[in-house]
Amino acid sequence: MRNPRLVRIVGALLCVAAISGATMAPLLVSADENTASAPPAIPTVFQVNPKFPAMTGTADSTFTFEVEFTYRSGDPMGKSFDLAVTGPPGWLTYIAESSRTLDRQISAMFLEPYSVKQPIAVVAVAPFWLYPEPGDYPIELRASSGDIQDAVTMTATITARYGLSAETLSGRLSTKTTAGKPTTFGVNVTNTGTARMDRVTLSASKPAGLGNEEWQVTFDPATIENLPPGDKTEVQVTITPPANTVAGDYMVTLNYGGEPALSSAPPSVPIRVSVATPTTWGLIGAGILVLVAGGLVLAFRKFGRR
Repeated sequence: MRNPRLVRIVGALLCVAAISGATMAPLLVSADENTASAPPAIPTVFQVNPKFPAMTGTADSTFTFEVEFTYRSGDPMGKSFDLAVTGPPGWLTYIAESSRTLDRQISAMFLEPYSVKQPIAVVAVAPFWLYPEPGDYPIELRASSGDIQDAVTMTATITARYGLSAETLSGRLSTKTTAGKPTTFGVNVTNTGTARMDRVTLSASKPAGLGNEEWQVTFDPATIENLPPGDKTEVQVTITPPANTVAGDYMVTLNYGGEPALSSAPPSVPIRVSVATPTTWGLIGAGILVLVAGGLVLAFRKFGRR
């Protein structure tokens, strides 16, 4: 290129292009760095977490489940979650503020993202007065806030409790009879457990007899079959002391057991038996006393004249 003016113009343009490229390069790099370092969107996570999802107890137990919540969200503002609990038909279920304050019921709670929340308590009480069958019963807790929701099912396992009670129909714990003669009274036997008793057995602890004779204690019926919870059966108890029993008070203890084995100590009913002397022996004794008295009178008269 031999034109000096043209050479100068081209050189000037090249310088301007070089300066502009050097100026724009840092801006482009900075834009790329900003785009690469932008934080990703935080996904929303919400979970209902029971501390102990299964509990076991008798029908008259109060099942208390502690439940915590996991909540993560990119939204810095917290949310209010509605709470609802559902149990089997006839059960009492509610949500309490905590296991330490079961009398303070709640139906909603406010959660902040990444906050640590004190566990709530889900309370379930079976209708024990209806004697529910032993087994597993589901308790469901649902928590929701708009489209954010979760649910969990916990299990209340009811175990059987076997118990008996016994009392005399009259309410008295004593009876009277004569040696060799029976005395009979009624006793009510009640199933105080939460499940059916297949078989109730009756026995007695008796006083020691004289010689070869023993006290006799019989029950009618001798055993009770299939006694439902809450039901009672009347049993007639007959006590017969031996004929040679010395007059006085004696203790007979009525004992009750069952199948399945009782969950608590079996009941026992102590009965005080007052035994009197038979009338025949009383007449003989009275005759002997009359003879002795008559002999003393005759002896006194005979020797008194001398």
